[in-house]
Amino acid sequence: MVVGYGGRKIIMENNDTSYYGRILIKALATYYPDNYYILYSPQNEHNKRMTALFNEDSVRIKFPRNHIHNKERWYTGNGIVRSAKAHGVNTYHGIDDGVSSGFNGSNFPTVFTMTDPLFKGANGWIQRMLMQRRARKACKFVKRVIALNEVDRQTIIDHYHVNPDNVEVVHPCFYDGCDESAPENMFEILRNKYHLPERFVLYKGRFNKDDNIIEAMKLLHELRNRNISIVMLGYRTDYFDKVIKEKAHDLHVFHRFKQVDKVHQADLTAVVKMAQAVIIPNTERSRDIYKLINAQRTGAVVICKDSPKAREIGGDGALYYNDFREGAEMLSDVLEDDNKIAALKQAARENTERFTGKVMADHMIHIYRSVLMHRRLFQE
Repeated sequence: MVVGYGGRKIIMENNDTSYYGRILIKALATYYPDNYYILYSPQNEHNKRMTALFNEDSVRIKFPRNHIHNKERWYTGNGIVRSAKAHGVNTYHGIDDGVSSGFNGSNFPTVFTMTDPLFKGANGWIQRMLMQRRARKACKFVKRVIALNEVDRQTIIDHYHVNPDNVEVVHPCFYDGCDESAPENMFEILRNKYHLPERFVLYKGRFNKDDNIIEAMKLLHELRNRNISIVMLGYRTDYFDKVIKEKAHDLHVFHRFKQVDKVHQADLTAVVKMAQAVIIPNTERSRDIYKLINAQRTGAVVICKDSPKAREIGGDGALYYNDFREGAEMLSDVLEDDNKIAALKQAARENTERFTGKVMADHMIHIYRSVLMHRRLFQE
């Protein structure tokens, strides 16, 4: 079997779509190495993400030929369809708006994953409208639409009027590095390297208004243990400098406040293990789902904003709060009882067995084979 992908976002960019694409390809190449996975990108460039994919023997990356001047048109039109057929691709998998209109009417087996069905993360309402329009067109001719959770599945059915039988949920898997162990002496080394406090709650993500960081600081302020700090891992923004820092002063938690631009990828798992808890104050986006799965697998106590998505993904292995006072009370109770900590971490570990790379790859391969079988039956 040869599977093609719309690879522009998978390779080049650093967003939720690219993260999903990379963990999917990694899972497929690991557990189904006998297949070929061809990534199509209109940008003939090389970077670290591409280099990592070259290490997989079953992964190939294809660009438009040099004589094609309009690379974007090749990617969104008939050019990529001709290339897929020439390369013997059996199934084409596009992500978000990455399904070429050239596949419309071609009876080519196509699969379409929507990581953000309403494209709330788009840069402005015009881009959001255009992406929704392309997604709506794709939903009319693709053979199967994939959502990351049941809430998104229902959104796709309602907003894009897709037949429920053609929409499936494939949960993402956790990052492989979450299973890495760290020696005890590593913790002290990292504490000095990144100037981390003795006891802290970890927030990892962006510093924007819709990330609900202010609520995380309010929760910190209400904790019974005043010796616990908050470490915020992410690059500073104008919102961070003008709002978050000022709010930290107002809440009298600035002395318990530490911001770190970046932790090296090799150190990240150990830093998460050092934290008393990982806080996720927004659970409505795909990136928050990834954070929840990865934090649980790493072995952290996870506390997050309550939502249907969070409950579906986190199961019994996380704490869910509706307001910061409730969250502070729940987290204080757990952190003061070693038995509760152990029970929560055990439940989290068991919950993440649903999100292994093997489970994700098995489900996706089953979908690929089903759309291929549908085409063969239709042709006969």
